[in-house]
Amino acid sequence: MKQHQAGPVTDRRRFLKGVAAAGGATALTSLFAARLMADDTRGTAARKSEVMESRGYHETGHIRDYYRTLRT
Repeated sequence: MKQHQAGPVTDRRRFLKGVAAAGGATALTSLFAARLMADDTRGTAARKSEVMESRGYHETGHIRDYYRTLRT
């Protein structure tokens, strides 16, 4: 009887399964990344306007606490 050589066929099937899984993962990643980026752009404009208004050095409470720890 002939013995089956499972090596090349099994490797090919494993490779094709991996390609299919990678393609599906790429599709899902691009779908969710697009949604996340769309959600983020709404808040980014507001944050940019806040940054533009608050230029320069401002001494806040946590900065005062840091300065106080340096003195002691």
